[in-house]
Amino acid sequence: MKTFAKRLTKLELRNSSQRNEQGLTLAEVGRERICRRRAEETGRPYEEVLREHIAKSEAFWKSYDGDGSTTDILRFRFRRRATTTLETK
Repeated sequence: MKTFAKRLTKLELRNSSQRNEQGLTLAEVGRERICRRRAEETGRPYEEVLREHIAKSEAFWKSYDGDGSTTDILRFRFRRRATTTLETK
């Protein structure tokens, strides 16, 4: 796990500030791709799917209180998903 965490940290530091020709970060490009794919699959407008995705992301970050590393964010997401699943049962 330590090796994985170190590799994620290196990738995070190297790629976090990179932007493409349109001025978008890798996260923004990924978000757009996901939303466009979901919009095509569901037949809903892209803007609506994008707004929902951003709202979910903002809700996630409101409850997040970690150090901001990729490893910590993944741990938080899995921990949060596990507690949500247990609450619904």
